[in-house]
Amino acid sequence: MAPLLAVASELAKEHPAIELLFVGTRQGPERKMVEGAGLPFQSMPAAKFRRYFSLANFTDAFVFLYSFWAARRILKQFKPDMVFGAGGYVAVPLSWVAWMMGIKVGLHQQDAGIGLANRMIAPVTDVITATFKHTAKQFYSGSGLEDKQLRPPAEWVGNPIRLEFFTPASPDARQRLGLAGELPVLLITGGATGAAQINEVVAECAQELAKSHQVIHVTGLGKIVPMPPLENYRQVEFLTKDMPDAMKLADIVITRAGISTISELSALGKVSVVVPMPGSHQEDNAALLKDHSAAVVLGPDEFTAEELPRIINSLKFNVARQKLLAENISGIMPHDAASRIAQIIASHAGK
Repeated sequence: MAPLLAVASELAKEHPAIELLFVGTRQGPERKMVEGAGLPFQSMPAAKFRRYFSLANFTDAFVFLYSFWAARRILKQFKPDMVFGAGGYVAVPLSWVAWMMGIKVGLHQQDAGIGLANRMIAPVTDVITATFKHTAKQFYSGSGLEDKQLRPPAEWVGNPIRLEFFTPASPDARQRLGLAGELPVLLITGGATGAAQINEVVAECAQELAKSHQVIHVTGLGKIVPMPPLENYRQVEFLTKDMPDAMKLADIVITRAGISTISELSALGKVSVVVPMPGSHQEDNAALLKDHSAAVVLGPDEFTAEELPRIINSLKFNVARQKLLAENISGIMPHDAASRIAQIIASHAGK
């Protein structure tokens, strides 16, 4: 939802009279994000599409049918000129019903690998944008579920991120983040929900990491790891307003391979150690970074308390490799995606 909020900000800036409506699930985190930005939000049910046997598939079949009725009700009430989504199961019925009602449909593909929901939406779209160049070539005409004749290429635009990542760090940022002295800064984060694997490994080798770096360890909400105080090591559950500044001041970032984080690292040109979540779409994102020498990518067997300090110190003293990683991650995507997608939406909506 964060990328769409960045696009909404650009649309409102360029077209002050525009009317926007965000649609998501009732329990999902998107409601809080949208309403926090002062924008209207409506909820509707969404069925999960599983490619494996589960009893939930039977009940979700009815949820999926009901979601089409809910989508039609929302679209008839709001009367949009365009529906634009960035993946997720809510976007499937909304996009298909919009297409049947003659409403323009747009889609943004965030991750390196195309998920099932976006493959189902692609056949009814008027325009597709993509974060990565190679992904833009992977959408097909036909059902969207199998490889057929290439449709017109999606537009390679990068991934929208918050405007805060395009401004210098606040003058008092180092003080607020508890940073002092000359040691380089190591930022470690597993995202808002945290990552148990990252937390456990870092806690085990925190003393070694803190010998050569000032460490900011973001554990995730409710996931503080009990340990004695340690010089040059600070542990926090979550950084809200301070996260952009923490990333700007970091010399090295250890993180998962979520697309929002990768986009932010790309905009800042940060040296990164990426630990993708096993068995998830993050593995596709990490593989792309590795193929482009844009980050140090570690699998579960490589990310250990014994190896991590060695890897971090190796990066610290290898200035040439730091420069290469920073340049490559910066060049992996354009950095004006919010503005470009806003222009694309305005041109296709026709108003």
